[in-house]
Amino acid sequence: MLFLPKYFHVLLPLAYAVEAYRRGELSREEAALAVIFAVLYDGTVFRDEILLFIGGPEHVESPIMTRDHFTAFWLWALKELGLKPSSVYRGRGAHHIAFKGAELNGLLEAVTPALPALHELRDALTEFADAFKVVTREAVKRKFGIDWGYDVRNEMFFKKLEEVVTMAEDYVYRNVTVERWPLDTSGKQPKAVIHFKLGGEEVAYITVYWTGRELQAQFGGSHENAERLASIIRALGGKAEVKRIGKVWRTWLTTDDIIAIRHDGWLNAVRGFVDELYGKGLIDKDKYEQLVRDLETGPNTVKFAGVEFTVNYENKIMVKYHPRNENAKNAAVNALMARGLREGVHFTVTTEGTERYEIRVTKEAFVKAIDALVHSGLEEGKHYSVYGKWRIISVKAEQKDVIVNALKAAGLKEGRDFTVKSSRYYVVYITYDGLREIQRMASNGDMEAEKFIRELEDVLRRRHGDGAAKKLTEVLRPAREEGTVDLPLAVYDDRGNLIARVVDLKCEFVKGKQRSKRLASQPVSQCAGEDCRLRIIVEYELPSGERRQFKMEWYWAEKREKKGDAIITYYYEIARPTVKDEVEAAVLETLTGKEAKRGRVYLYADQLDALRRFKALKDAIDKWREGKPASSQGQGQRSDN
Repeated sequence: MLFLPKYFHVLLPLAYAVEAYRRGELSREEAALAVIFAVLYDGTVFRDEILLFIGGPEHVESPIMTRDHFTAFWLWALKELGLKPSSVYRGRGAHHIAFKGAELNGLLEAVTPALPALHELRDALTEFADAFKVVTREAVKRKFGIDWGYDVRNEMFFKKLEEVVTMAEDYVYRNVTVERWPLDTSGKQPKAVIHFKLGGEEVAYITVYWTGRELQAQFGGSHENAERLASIIRALGGKAEVKRIGKVWRTWLTTDDIIAIRHDGWLNAVRGFVDELYGKGLIDKDKYEQLVRDLETGPNTVKFAGVEFTVNYENKIMVKYHPRNENAKNAAVNALMARGLREGVHFTVTTEGTERYEIRVTKEAFVKAIDALVHSGLEEGKHYSVYGKWRIISVKAEQKDVIVNALKAAGLKEGRDFTVKSSRYYVVYITYDGLREIQRMASNGDMEAEKFIRELEDVLRRRHGDGAAKKLTEVLRPAREEGTVDLPLAVYDDRGNLIARVVDLKCEFVKGKQRSKRLASQPVSQCAGEDCRLRIIVEYELPSGERRQFKMEWYWAEKREKKGDAIITYYYEIARPTVKDEVEAAVLETLTGKEAKRGRVYLYADQLDALRRFKALKDAIDKWREGKPASSQGQGQRSDN
């Protein structure tokens, strides 16, 4: 075969892309997308550079084509597709074609219109990764008793795709121009069209409305245009869904969605729309000031377990979710319980609102329903209220059954001619115990929990000030200060492969200064002060079953600083273990969070704080820290010349 299969799979589609592009059957963004897919297969993606690796069948004796030929082919293809690389250079085992600077921007500009395709691919892979992780976790736990699942997100293809999407989104964020057309009051609702432009050309638009109660934004059109708009909104930090309604594909944003887009051009356009509404008397002062405040401070929502919670603060942190209906409530409860939260302890479900019911009547049955009420002996205003414009009959709880029976007696059928809905609604609250439990998850390395806590603190600080953020710190302190991590603890390499398990952690107090080799092996029951060290012994098990130990000794390092005529002596905690191999490096990084390599590693207070998460170490670390040597002040020496 002329090409090895690896290159055949890349170069043949690329050759086809060139021919299709020449015939006008392939758009520029599709051509750029073909190059990006090749990079995902055989390249490297950095935040400021994309490298394509061009290898060849050099291990074949007397190959017909070498990497030089393949590189020439690539350069020809890129030229035909209108894409220019920054440089070409020889690497070890492969030639490199690099895109960076202006040339990288050119590639990103070309691929940006195809951003919906990249989003679609990423979403599909994410869905697969989530499902595959669940399956592998169950299989591994059943066979080995370890709670571990293979995460496809650790594969380089997925990481490169994520990085390419991020780069394309960053390009949009930096280069998009947002323009708002003047206020239009010709329809039922005041509106303005907001346009998005890249390179001076319009790529998407959306119409913002004022409904009388809130801001909304909507777009209706082709599937392609709706997906492109949604991708632009995502690139600007927002969220958007595309759904088909009838023959039209729609994208819409609520007030919270509009506020969540934190791009200056967008915020200025929306603020201008709100200012015009207020200037023409179409919105009252209180609502205007609230919208301006929300636009300035950003959204007040955080997400956990797929549930989006609203955050408020009135001397107490309130994290709550308002389900739309019973099904949404049940879905939220199940999602929270699946993450280990317990109803009644970590979260509560309550009903709020007045004890009234709304009876919504169809247009065809409305006259008959009103006639039935008139002849029922019930009095309007006393027993019920009618809102004719919306065909709603509002009743108190004690009158609900009487009204419903009167409608049924008139021949109307519930579910066909009318529906009954309580004005009470569900509220799911995360309790303080729940916040602390999520903090424990975060301390245990749960990325979603860590993001939730971080964003919760950000919302509280932005919208309610430092006092609210300080309150969160107080609420979470018990969880942050307790030992929360149990053993055994799985250790993975950079690719997500299980390479060891930490099975035991021990502490010893050792008397003697760190530099004293003679005293290094003399553990004591307890000690304090400058000569007291803390030895932590880590026992880990390899997949083969072999057990090994790794030790680190913490001691008080002395530091002196001259301030005026005085010399201040103070102490700080430090450990300097020597890492023998990659497994020990991974063990140390898992325990402390500090990236480690073979050789001497310096650990400080942050790493000891991380070790304090473990129940086996917490008390000993606290005891050792209580014996910290006191700072002292001495007189400095002066020299008179």
